[in-house]
Amino acid sequence: MASVTRETERKYEAPAAAEETGGPDAAASGALLDALTRTEGVARVTGRGVEELDATYFDTDDGRLAAARTTLRRRTGGHDAGWHLKLPVPTDGDARDELHAPLADTLPADLARLLRSRTRDAPLGPVLRLRTTRRRHTLHGADGTLLAEAATDTVRAERLDGAPGGLAGATTAWREIEIELAEGAPASLLDRIEERLTAAGIHRSKDRSKFARALTDTGPPPETWPAPDPAPAPGTAGAEVLAHLARWHRALVALDTDVRRDLPDSVHQLRVATRRLRGAFKTYRKVLDRAVTDPVGEELKWLAGELA
Repeated sequence: MASVTRETERKYEAPAAAEETGGPDAAASGALLDALTRTEGVARVTGRGVEELDATYFDTDDGRLAAARTTLRRRTGGHDAGWHLKLPVPTDGDARDELHAPLADTLPADLARLLRSRTRDAPLGPVLRLRTTRRRHTLHGADGTLLAEAATDTVRAERLDGAPGGLAGATTAWREIEIELAEGAPASLLDRIEERLTAAGIHRSKDRSKFARALTDTGPPPETWPAPDPAPAPGTAGAEVLAHLARWHRALVALDTDVRRDLPDSVHQLRVATRRLRGAFKTYRKVLDRAVTDPVGEELKWLAGELA
């Protein structure tokens, strides 16, 4: 059975010192460490050595996981080798739920079932390989309590499969810093750390994950795969209706995973999403193709009944 943790982290561009010296040591021992030790509430910063991580990331040919901000990887090396599934947390842009399963040759069944609403019948395959040299530091309070972990990463990425918009064999490399809160640490600590980092010339990364950055750097961003169908002109009834339906479709997909994880109130919220979609199908029947929406409405009715 997979274990679950709430991962709350921010990513930053590595300082120029790392680029000049060609490695992460300078960043960790210079501006970064100085900023961390000067952060209010941090009494001690402890080095945890260097790890060599090797991760293969998986997705469908048309990038369904990337489009849903979902990450699936199999990683060897480091203190948490295994299968990792990361799911976005809608209420917190810095947080993701990370499900971890032991290392195995194939995707564990309990993780595969959580991806069904996102992948449907499309098979998963290897998309990227990321090899990371990671220097870890832990941040502690005056009483020794673990507050956060800082990782300085040198990343080398290779596209594996030539998914739409990308080239198999395309490579990219970069350096970055991750700051991840420990369980129970106050969220305000991230803001205090960021103030110190910004003052030291270390700025927030524009990329939300290594997976997203590697995909973008080795081909057009995943939001462009596959080529979208022609959309109604902005401001038209069709555009407004499709935006409304898209909102509740995204909710339905995310809530399917929540229900399978037995999260509080997830069944109720999933039933709400089904009602919203069915109601929209009826209200906007003059705009929508009923040959398409009527069968979907019946499926949603069945789903709501199964959840009752």
